[in-house]
Amino acid sequence: MEISTFREAKRRLIDQITSIKEEYKLPDFLLYGGENDLCAKNLGIKVEEKKMDYDFAGYLPANSQNRPQPIIWIDPADLDLEHKNFTFFHEISHHLIREDAELYSFLNQIADRNQDLRMLEDRFADIGAAEFLIPSRVVSEFIAEKGFSMSLLPELDIIFPASKPAITIQLAQCAAHKCFIIICANNRSDSINSSTLSNENNVPRLYIQYSSKSPSQEKYFVAKNTLIPLDHVINKVYISRTDIKSRDRIPFRTKTEWVTDCDAIYYEGRVFASFNIEQPSQSRELQPSLF
Repeated sequence: MEISTFREAKRRLIDQITSIKEEYKLPDFLLYGGENDLCAKNLGIKVEEKKMDYDFAGYLPANSQNRPQPIIWIDPADLDLEHKNFTFFHEISHHLIREDAELYSFLNQIADRNQDLRMLEDRFADIGAAEFLIPSRVVSEFIAEKGFSMSLLPELDIIFPASKPAITIQLAQCAAHKCFIIICANNRSDSINSSTLSNENNVPRLYIQYSSKSPSQEKYFVAKNTLIPLDHVINKVYISRTDIKSRDRIPFRTKTEWVTDCDAIYYEGRVFASFNIEQPSQSRELQPSLF
């Protein structure tokens, strides 16, 4: 089937992952299994754990000269199981995207520059990683039952403790309304110079660690590693360790002034926030009866 829209591309990737899980009888709840990981082995991917200089993982496609099978490198120094799980399945998703000529061609066609293609492929690999770790149907059922809210994250984290980024991305992907969702952390990213994260008053400088958006929000995206302004509600949530619903601007790197409703929670050291351009869905109990 020819791919002509982002939704079709995303559906194709999710369908592939669903088929892989069914074919190899993989559980809904997956964990990285080391160099003998079952998912990678079934897909013909070699996993090597090795120290890396600039990142925690990497994907190398196969070539006819000196690499008979694709390789995923994982840095064993990454002690965060949650991050390791998400990163590994992110790289698995890179493999699926590269191996699907039609999907990769679609991404290539809509990318203006090489950097845009890398960013676009990264965003799709995030969606793939999320689908491997927590199926979108589970999150969709939660949203249908309880309504859309960032408070769903702690509930889902109890059931699927492998990756909060996966849960957060799935909340965005399953949202029926237009929204952006971000995860903000205070620890330094390799892509940000450490001097930019400090200031003379020693106030925390948060940056965007992960971002996603709902399928209906087709235009624009919030870039990873963007610094959060000090006066933003996200900083207030981080400092106060409380949940806040307020209005504030979406933290675009371009500093575009777009103010929306913001639902932000503090959870296990990070801030998870949705910027709702449209009203989110309500729980079934709060929906008005037709009779």
